[in-house]
Amino acid sequence: MSQNAPLSVLLEQQLERVQSLKTLLEQEAKTIASRVSEDIEATAKQKQILVNEIQRADSQLAQHPEREKLKGDPQCVEYVNTIQQHIQACKQQNETNGMALQRASLSIHRLRNLFQESGGKSELTYDHDGNASGRKTLGTNVKA
Repeated sequence: MSQNAPLSVLLEQQLERVQSLKTLLEQEAKTIASRVSEDIEATAKQKQILVNEIQRADSQLAQHPEREKLKGDPQCVEYVNTIQQHIQACKQQNETNGMALQRASLSIHRLRNLFQESGGKSELTYDHDGNASGRKTLGTNVKA
């Protein structure tokens, strides 16, 4: 993408990127719900690539020779407002996804602790953070 491209073309491309990010975030929510770690990781990588593209395009728009139209031209103002609305929706969806991911992580952590506890309560110890550990090393290196 060149800075010499018409401002309206750059805005249209930016809107498409932001809409793609919004769709990807909605997909990420479903991926988090499925709890398939490889899919979650792949979606996170795609999201980061798209965010980087949006930031690069934003920088190009800020340096465009006709950037003053972003505040004065009605068509450009409409594009900017629409992009900002989509960005706000993306931020909200990203926060929701983050909370869902934290809940999923906590749920997995609790499940792991339950499995460790069921393996033998006498083998269960806790570290300084309160995380359970089911190692069989407790008392194994005591010499009488």
